Amino acid sequence: MEIIDATNSECPEPFMKTVAKLMSIKSGTVKVMFKDPKCVDMITEAVKLMDCKISETTNQNGIYTMIIEKGENSKEIKDVKLGGC
Repeated sequence: MEIIDATNSECPEPFMKTVAKLMSIKSGTVKVMFKDPKCVDMITEAVKLMDCKISETTNQNGIYTMIIEKGENSKEIKDVKLGGC
């Protein structure tokens, strides 16, 4: 499992790190942790566009954790405009 700790980052950095990691792996699991609630929707939207799956989303004490599964048939995001921060 790849882990991205973006708890000290503000939007859009957690989103950008998550998308970059998903694009860099062929398949696997990515766990991303962040505090900025604005990134939840952005990451969720990107995951859907890439045909990946969010297997878990939690918020404990203001820290969001998302577990994302990427299969070998997932898509890449190209020139897609997502909601902003």
